[in-house]
Amino acid sequence: MNVRHDAILFEFTSGRHAAIGPHEVAELVMSPKLVPVPMAPNHCHSLCIWQDRAIPFVELAPLIGQRSLENIQLALVVTYFARSNGEQRWGALGLSTYFRMVSVGDDAACPLPQDSSAWPSIAHSCFRLVDENVPILNLDALFEQRLALVS
Repeated sequence: MNVRHDAILFEFTSGRHAAIGPHEVAELVMSPKLVPVPMAPNHCHSLCIWQDRAIPFVELAPLIGQRSLENIQLALVVTYFARSNGEQRWGALGLSTYFRMVSVGDDAACPLPQDSSAWPSIAHSCFRLVDENVPILNLDALFEQRLALVS
């Protein structure tokens, strides 16, 4: 039996996509208020002001060595539970276009893309959609562990 699951699919650089679970989406913010962080890494150069919180704003493309999207006008606010203490946390992913929901079968599982050594540390797994391997992000690893490495 091929079980199907919903996933939120978003473009992080031209023609490349990543996914998260629908339960991880908190809000889509148009024209987010970003505060630059001096000397921060290229993939997390700003904080996003959301509901009176300053949350990390991550661009996935520079993290994996790809070119950033030219026109980031949206912030996908996501929620996750920190593995270290189980506390609920929030972060924001920079998008240039709206995300979409897709249904993925277990038979679509595939290896992570080989274009970056970062994928194994920030993705749970991967699925094949048309002709692309789409990583499923591990938000705790992306926002907690990855950012801790550069602080």
